[in-house]
Amino acid sequence: MEKSTNRQKYLVLVKLNPSKTLPFFNAISSMQSSPMDGINLSGAYNVFGNWDMAIWFEADSNDDAVHFVGEKIRVIDGVVDTQTMPATTIKEYM
Repeated sequence: MEKSTNRQKYLVLVKLNPSKTLPFFNAISSMQSSPMDGINLSGAYNVFGNWDMAIWFEADSNDDAVHFVGEKIRVIDGVVDTQTMPATTIKEYM
């Protein structure tokens, strides 16, 4: 049963060890859309620049977001650093 319909959106940027990109991609690709209670994944993207991957997700609470990043993302082999930011929707374009 879903806790909330108004979940907070988050963006987590991930920096990878260049030799571990494929294992990270495989781990993210096999992750379920709801990898733990209170979390729903929206999308994972390759990005260029200072970060290698961007993952959008929704969480029921800040605590859920912190646990997700710490327990599911940072533990993947090859993750060097993460930066997580809450995001507030100004306007959705569809």
